[in-house]
Amino acid sequence: MIENLFSMAGKVCVVTGGSSGLGSYMAQGFLEAGAARVYITARSEDKLKAKAAELSGIADGECIPLPGDLSTIDGIKSLAGVLQEKEDHIDVLVNNAGIGTGGAFADMKPEVWDMTMDLNLRSPVFLTQALLDLLKANATVEDPARVLFTSSVAASETHAHVMAYSTSKNAVEKMTPLLALALCDDHILVNTISPGRFYSEMTRGAWQDPESERFKAELERIPAHRYGGLEDIAGVAVMLCSRAGSYFTGEVLNLDGGHRFRH
Repeated sequence: MIENLFSMAGKVCVVTGGSSGLGSYMAQGFLEAGAARVYITARSEDKLKAKAAELSGIADGECIPLPGDLSTIDGIKSLAGVLQEKEDHIDVLVNNAGIGTGGAFADMKPEVWDMTMDLNLRSPVFLTQALLDLLKANATVEDPARVLFTSSVAASETHAHVMAYSTSKNAVEKMTPLLALALCDDHILVNTISPGRFYSEMTRGAWQDPESERFKAELERIPAHRYGGLEDIAGVAVMLCSRAGSYFTGEVLNLDGGHRFRH
């Protein structure tokens, strides 16, 4: 039973922001759990193709690069059009692409606020809408399609210097049960993973020198006393997108080692 509970055999998945960090970790988890095809998207074509080639070599499934810019509605429609040509259905959509912004409120620019809201909130919502027919096509009561969003521990913390970022991620978490309710009759489950500190490009400045006093102090503040890695987020993503997680919908799963308790 356990093997089948966490199997993603034959599944077709799409992971935005899949060329590095959390997106690539989840893509790898899906492939190792048996997914047939995992499409990864990003703007940097060379980096994307390199990651797809790397991940295609770890399991029987195929990792397929789809370069694209999800910051515009035209870009979203273009990506959806390519997927509609390639597939007759999608089992899993992971809305992971986004941007981290920060700085003093007095210096905050309207265009930075808009860019943050667009990439972290508007883009994933309308990509989900654009792929709705593909998500519905093979979804059943027994085997629903899945939509995952990536939030952040910043959504539940209060730090003035990341106002736009925190607000955008908080909105993603608020939206999660609303979208879950909107899509439940189509047999699509919607959940959000809210990570804390992970080894990713966004946090590279903190962890690239593991011997630094700054990094050691940060580990001390995290109740788990470590950063999250590949297995931590891949395991949760696979659980949510396999039979094991088929009774979760509208949930926000905090994956932060307790970070939000001691910010």
